[in-house]
Amino acid sequence: MANTTVMHKAKEEDILECFLYPKFCYTTDPDAVTEATLIEEIAKYNAEIAPLIVDHIWHCDSLNFRPRIKQAMLLNRILEGSAVEEDYHTLPHIYASLRFDEDIGDEWLTVFLIFRLTKVFNGLIARVVDSDGEFLLIEAANVLPLWASPETCQDRVFIHNGDIHVIRERGTSFPNLLNNINGKPYISKMSEKVQLVLQKRIGIYPDEIQKRKHKTRAFLPEKAASILRLEPRLIAPAIRTICHSDPLERRVCRAMRYFPPEQRTMVNLKMTKCLYAMATYCRYTGDPRTGWNIPPATCSKYNAHVLGVKVACGLEMLVARANEERRKCTKEKSDVSDDTEKLKLNEPAFNAYLARLEASGYFRDLLEGSQERDKLLSTAKEYFLKHATLFDNLTNLHESDAQKVLEAWENIQTNDIEMHAQDETTLSPADSDSWLNIDPAQLETYLNQQWGNIKDKKLDQESLSLREKVQSFLNQTSTVDGVHFLGEQSVENDVMQDAEDSTRIEFDADAFDSALRGILDLVVPGGEGEFEGSSEGSLGGDDEDKGGDMDKYMRLLDSQVQSQLIKEENTVTAEDNNVADPVEASLQESIEAEAGGSGPAGNIIGGPVRRLMHLQLQSPTTVPPDLQS
Repeated sequence: MANTTVMHKAKEEDILECFLYPKFCYTTDPDAVTEATLIEEIAKYNAEIAPLIVDHIWHCDSLNFRPRIKQAMLLNRILEGSAVEEDYHTLPHIYASLRFDEDIGDEWLTVFLIFRLTKVFNGLIARVVDSDGEFLLIEAANVLPLWASPETCQDRVFIHNGDIHVIRERGTSFPNLLNNINGKPYISKMSEKVQLVLQKRIGIYPDEIQKRKHKTRAFLPEKAASILRLEPRLIAPAIRTICHSDPLERRVCRAMRYFPPEQRTMVNLKMTKCLYAMATYCRYTGDPRTGWNIPPATCSKYNAHVLGVKVACGLEMLVARANEERRKCTKEKSDVSDDTEKLKLNEPAFNAYLARLEASGYFRDLLEGSQERDKLLSTAKEYFLKHATLFDNLTNLHESDAQKVLEAWENIQTNDIEMHAQDETTLSPADSDSWLNIDPAQLETYLNQQWGNIKDKKLDQESLSLREKVQSFLNQTSTVDGVHFLGEQSVENDVMQDAEDSTRIEFDADAFDSALRGILDLVVPGGEGEFEGSSEGSLGGDDEDKGGDMDKYMRLLDSQVQSQLIKEENTVTAEDNNVADPVEASLQESIEAEAGGSGPAGNIIGGPVRRLMHLQLQSPTTVPPDLQS
């Protein structure tokens, strides 16, 4: 029976999850979708992508699709003690989990394959997420519409017919969402800018598969050479194992029981560039007591000998690990002789299972120890023991790799080694590894290709005068989240998507400019008669005489402020003849008055610039104590 469930764990780093929903999964009754139907669909997917990845060496996991039917997923949640039963979690689908670790190229290769499947198979809708969440939108962050935030897009990003879709509607069942994507794709389809960014990212495949390969030479023990010739993909776990190991784990490499160094041969090895780089920069060169007889570093064969030691030691550790796991497994099976012991081993899951059954009314409020309850409990135990074995097959990645190497080692025959023996003169030359070294110019060129010329952008921004920067700020459109600069982030022009943004707050640049000038010029709004019509209560007076006194006081205060302002303007003009623009003069005066603190002008200019300008405008004796240091 195929494995139909996956234990729910905390999301780990460097793992890609794929959820594929064939058309029949969301257009028919979920209970009618069987495991056999999904397996047939998986066979079609594998046949489509097999020619593209036939020679690909996966860095960690290979792409392996598994069926998930509703009943199996519900059982999984019962065993976990989860009460979540929404159709989003229980809709039948095809699942794949891929650990890519150091080689992110495997992640994007998988994305390319998923995009291709949605194009080939009508109605297929897919989701791909990793430990960063909706990483497809992260890739296209610079061209996303303003409404696309992590909160609005979480669990709402789908792939359909080779395009990215984001569902914005809420309160709709998950099957209906998928039907809307398939039936009305124009509603949820993202803009062409977003599509082009992602197509550019995955457009390098499948040609990139060949470009990522590296051929080299290695001086390997004969058994190791024969295993890698029969199973070339085992080079990945061998290199990753030795690179991630510690001195304690490497102790098994002293004896080299499974791959002795006495009989070695020079062979060609193929691997990815990522694996070759990891092996090259791994400092382990074997235990000197083992007898590897590595030539001096000046010898032309030095790199081949060292690489052979690393690969052989990696295989040795995997075989030793698999044998140890086999011994433990055999011991546990001999100790567990009956169902009671099996339940003890799975006690947390079994208790959660019973709790869910109790909450769902399975035991019908029967008394503990009653005959009918014991009968129901016996049936529940039998069901649990039957299906809990599914989870035993979900072994650790390293355990799976170790078992594969052990099986290959046990199946290798002496005649296989002799058949694969090869004269060194017939070997093809190793590929150049100059790509390992990148000079600063190449790095800058690469960064410019990916993100544009950052230096030019900074120069363009610095070339603007203070007045132009302020005017550029005032001309931007503000939403409830603040001002967005259109030059740095695109705005979605789709009418149907903008309909939801009809309540957006519009920013009146002219009104704000007028108000800002009034603040910076320190002009008291209103004229002499402004307070004449005001009520007595608003001015705090009890009669007309007090209102008149307040009016006179305000006019006197206005005249004093105006005279002081004229005096300060004359002083600033005499000190700096270059400041001819009234806006800039007002900004400088406001910054000086704010003394480096917060204020309208300082918030526009920015904190660091505000303090710097204040220090330039003030003499050392007038700088506040908190800024003199």
